[in-house]
Amino acid sequence: MEVILQLLINAFLLGGFYALLASGFSLIWGVLGLINLAYGSFVLLGAYSAYFLHQKGFNFWLVLFINLFLGFFLGLFLNRLLFLRLLRFEALSVLLLTFGLDVLISNLINLFFKGDVRSVSLEGLGGSFFLGEYILPKGRLLVFVLSVFFILLLYLFLKHTKEGRAIRAVSMDRVGAQLCGIDLGRTYDLSSALAHSLAMFSGAFYGLLQGFTPFDSGFITLKVFFVCIAGGLGRVEALLLGGFALAVLEQFSGFYVGEGYKSAFALLVLFLLLAFRPYGIFGVRLHERA
Repeated sequence: MEVILQLLINAFLLGGFYALLASGFSLIWGVLGLINLAYGSFVLLGAYSAYFLHQKGFNFWLVLFINLFLGFFLGLFLNRLLFLRLLRFEALSVLLLTFGLDVLISNLINLFFKGDVRSVSLEGLGGSFFLGEYILPKGRLLVFVLSVFFILLLYLFLKHTKEGRAIRAVSMDRVGAQLCGIDLGRTYDLSSALAHSLAMFSGAFYGLLQGFTPFDSGFITLKVFFVCIAGGLGRVEALLLGGFALAVLEQFSGFYVGEGYKSAFALLVLFLLLAFRPYGIFGVRLHERA
């Protein structure tokens, strides 16, 4: 029982981070209707940006906000250059083009940083707190608190601001939102900018939690895709549920079967979700949300 509770604690802490990790991917998918296979590369850009700037003496908390701004303008640039053009393409073409972008970014990162495993380390986060017999790693606890805080900020932004309500309206009914006077171009720009801000911001946390290489983007994209499918599109709170679902699956399969089989189990469950409940375990059908 102690082992099971410890695994659940680990999953709980990790699930909050997975929700933040997937939030940008969910925005792009929900608003623009694009499955961006290059999303993991932008998370890696955030991890390498945090690593490089921290090595140069920048304060880690300052690095987080630098990543936010870099991601915002990168997302705005990519939306104007690429994503708006992809709206006219078939789904397969979008997947191929974003996959090509993922390969390009991964190889550019490899060109500058090589294939060595990197990580971001902060003084004072190497130990753990103890809750009776249970262990709470300081790094994971900090990332969990900050992840949930920013998920809450995103929820409040989407729920209670004019721009946020416009994003939600476009995600539900693009044509209806346009007929109500919502500027689609501006909404797409803001959604892409926010999505890439969240990607690079969460990338700094990714580097804090584990080592990374230039070719980890596929694993990251698999994780965020799982979270979005498990939680369902359309609700920020569903990302938390999807994140916890993935974290529980990883923790228990890793402990009882082996670390090398975590991705295989995630793929199997993802296949079953797509086959039997494509709108998510906790999601709702589009007409129910509308």
